[in-house]
Amino acid sequence: MDGPDRFNSLKSRVVGISQRMLTQTLRDLEREGYVNRTVFPEVPVRVEYELTDMGRGLVKPLYQLVSWAEVHQEEIESSRLKYDQRS
Repeated sequence: MDGPDRFNSLKSRVVGISQRMLTQTLRDLEREGYVNRTVFPEVPVRVEYELTDMGRGLVKPLYQLVSWAEVHQEEIESSRLKYDQRS
């Protein structure tokens, strides 16, 4: 959110994500218009990702969703447990 970032920097901050999943997610976000990908013709090639205006507009609602999920984490886990016991 604080400007352009490189793939490895993003990967180090997203706990537990595989390289393949991050690559696919970034492609999807770029396709949908949330992220711009810039390739710099250097040796080695440098690639940066940055949120678009639309992507930045999504940050606040996403933080609200994450906050809501944190507040309700116990209820969510309880519901999962009940569901799994039925299945």
